[in-house]
Amino acid sequence: MTESTGQTAIAHTNIALIKYWGKADPALNLPTTSSLSLTLNEYFTKTRVEEAAEDTLLINDLPQDSQRVHDFLNVLREEKGDFSPVKVISENKVPLSAGLASSASSFAALTAAVAKYNGWDLSLEELSRLARRGSGSATRSFFPGFAIWEKGSNDHDSFAHEFNVPDLPIALVVCKISGTIKKVSSSDGMRRAQTSPDYDQWVAESAKQLDEMKQALSQSDLDRVGQLAEANALAMHDLNLTATDRRFTYFNQNTMKVFEQVKVLREKGYLAYATMDAGPNVKIITNQEQAPAIKDFLAERFRKIQFDIATPGPGISYE
Repeated sequence: MTESTGQTAIAHTNIALIKYWGKADPALNLPTTSSLSLTLNEYFTKTRVEEAAEDTLLINDLPQDSQRVHDFLNVLREEKGDFSPVKVISENKVPLSAGLASSASSFAALTAAVAKYNGWDLSLEELSRLARRGSGSATRSFFPGFAIWEKGSNDHDSFAHEFNVPDLPIALVVCKISGTIKKVSSSDGMRRAQTSPDYDQWVAESAKQLDEMKQALSQSDLDRVGQLAEANALAMHDLNLTATDRRFTYFNQNTMKVFEQVKVLREKGYLAYATMDAGPNVKIITNQEQAPAIKDFLAERFRKIQFDIATPGPGISYE
C-alpha cells in the first residue's frame, strides 16, 4: 500500500450509441447485449481515495449514503485482496441520476483510484472488468473516444476495449431537460424492460446494429452513425412502454418537443439525430461544424433548457 496521502483518478462519462439495457446476470452486471459508446470530454468525475476508519463517501463536498460504494469496495477486496477502509472524495462535473452517465464516470474513477492507491498493476481491460461490478456502463469510461463493451458470457470475459476509428469530427448537443433524480433507476428500468414481449427481438436487432455501427464508424459515415444510434435508442425506450411489469417512460413533454425539433433540423439539411439514456435528457449527434448552429436553433425555442456541446474525450487519467 502507498502512504496514506491518497490517490486521485479522473474518468469521463460516456454516451452509448448502441445501448446497454438489460442484464443477463444482475449479480455480476453481465449485459444481454454488447454496446458501443463515445467518451465525452466535457463531463467527468474526479475521485480521490484516502485512508479512513471506515468506508465513507463525499460527493461535491457533501456526505452521502456510502452503502453502494462500500459494497463495491468489498467486491474489490474479494477480487484483489483485503485493504483498509477508505474515504472516497468525489467531484462530479455531471448531474447525478439524470441519464448523463454519472455512475459510469464515478465507478470508473473509483476503481482506478483504488487500484492506484493499493499499487495494483492492472490493464485497462482488467480495470474495466472490475468496474463493471459497480456500474455496467463504467466499463467503457476507461477508454478515449469510442469503446465497445463486449457482453461476454461470464465474470472474466465481460469488459470493454477501445475501438479505433479514423478521426471523426463528431459532436453532441446535450439538452439538459432535467437535472433531478429520475423516478425509475436504471437497474429497475432494465428489469422492467426485460418483461417486454419485444425484448428478445431488440437484443437480436441490437447485435446487427452494433456490426453496422462499427462499419459506419470505420468508414467515417457520420450520417449513418446518427441513424443507427437514434433507431437503437428509440427501440430501447419502446421496451419501457411495452413492459408487462409496470410500463414506464423517461420521456417528458420537453423530451418529445426536442425530438420533434431534431426532425425539423434534418428537414433543414442539418446532420442531427437524437439519442437518450435512462433519463429525459436528449443528446443530438451531429458534427463539430454544425453543433453551434444546432445549439442556437434549439436555445431560441427552449428558453428554460440548458444546451451544451460535447466532444470526444480522453480515457482514464491520474493526478
